[in-house]
Amino acid sequence: MSVGTALEQLLRLIHRRAMKLAALPEDERDLHYDLIRLSCCKAAEHIGQSPDEAAITANDMVGFVRALVGIVEVGCRSDQGRSDDRPPPIRHFGGGENGTTRI
Repeated sequence: MSVGTALEQLLRLIHRRAMKLAALPEDERDLHYDLIRLSCCKAAEHIGQSPDEAAITANDMVGFVRALVGIVEVGCRSDQGRSDDRPPPIRHFGGGENGTTRI
């Protein structure tokens, strides 16, 4: 598996997890963040990071997921406020100047 493919799969996994977390009440999310931290820390140690480095990596990952959940929540609030007669905005994620998206 190429590095690019692995990164793409990881980002999709993180996105799916953030979408699920955003659907939960805030008081139920901490357990999930703890599980993400634990699994990320174990994975980082498995690839050779020291326990201290792995803890930093895991905390960074949890911070990233929390930020992504916040972005999802803001997007959901703005979608709820949109009138039915307006089409949803077009979202562009990367890609070239011609509007195509590369994955």
